[in-house]
Amino acid sequence: MGKSYQVNFYSYNFSLPNPVVTAHGYWERRQGLIVELTDQRGNRGRGEIAPLPWFGTEDLASATDFCHGLKGQITPDQIREIGDRLPCCQFAFGGAEWELESGSLIENFPNSLSYCQLLPTGEAVLDYLASNPQLGTSTVKWKIGVGDFAVERDLYRQLWQQLPEGCQIRLDANGGLTPALARQWLTLLDRQRENSPPKVQYLEQPLPPGQIAEMFRLQRNFVTPIALDEAVCSLPQLQKLYDEGWPGLYILKAAIMGDPRVLSNWLKSHPIPAIFSSVFETAIARGQVLALAQKWNLPDHAVGFAPPREPITEATPD
Repeated sequence: MGKSYQVNFYSYNFSLPNPVVTAHGYWERRQGLIVELTDQRGNRGRGEIAPLPWFGTEDLASATDFCHGLKGQITPDQIREIGDRLPCCQFAFGGAEWELESGSLIENFPNSLSYCQLLPTGEAVLDYLASNPQLGTSTVKWKIGVGDFAVERDLYRQLWQQLPEGCQIRLDANGGLTPALARQWLTLLDRQRENSPPKVQYLEQPLPPGQIAEMFRLQRNFVTPIALDEAVCSLPQLQKLYDEGWPGLYILKAAIMGDPRVLSNWLKSHPIPAIFSSVFETAIARGQVLALAQKWNLPDHAVGFAPPREPITEATPD
């Protein structure tokens, strides 16, 4: 009899601590599935399906149908054969088998990583900084491309002045800018770099994923680094951009990019400036993504995760 695993899964549905407002819209709840594999010796490994359909993944209904269709059993070969249309299922089952093979993947609080704090969107950021003059991290992120450019530009200038000494900021447009607006932002950021030490690490995904050629032009014409996120949310997309010689940074949302073992093997032979980022997953996927980040994240850049508030190996929303 060939090797197989017993499959159990259950759903989760929780409110985000603070609703996230981006160019994609308003996001206030996180839904997904926890998968548990049990081998023939009774050892268990867990994985997580955390869909992000607006990034091109399967939706929760498709993932649930796939899990039901297994009828409680899956083999290693079947895990390897999960199709690319189900990247979050690939991650969950691959991660669960990885945990079975490797045991504990990560320490509760990995000391080798630094973390990034997401600031409130819009005007609320100024009140937040006034109330929290000493931030808990040295890297923060602020969403742009949500409101009027002139308003966001003025808010950013005030935000920039209020940041604590030594704190760096990432601006994330989630693909919500036009080429003209992206040039205005990059012109502003480049001028700041001429006059003071750079506080802005990079501008993240200024244009929609389909405008890759224009983002290449922007990176060639401006000094401020550009990081791709929505444009590299699958391994085939990452491979394509690597082959084309993308000169900027790569944001890797590993929990939606397929089997984590496959991604890890790819990174072994493709050195890239990678920054691992959250999809607001629970502690299970977070721990597995941070296991990758400890090996492959840029050493001088924070991961795109908030600082852990609890042991990340627990199966609770982080």
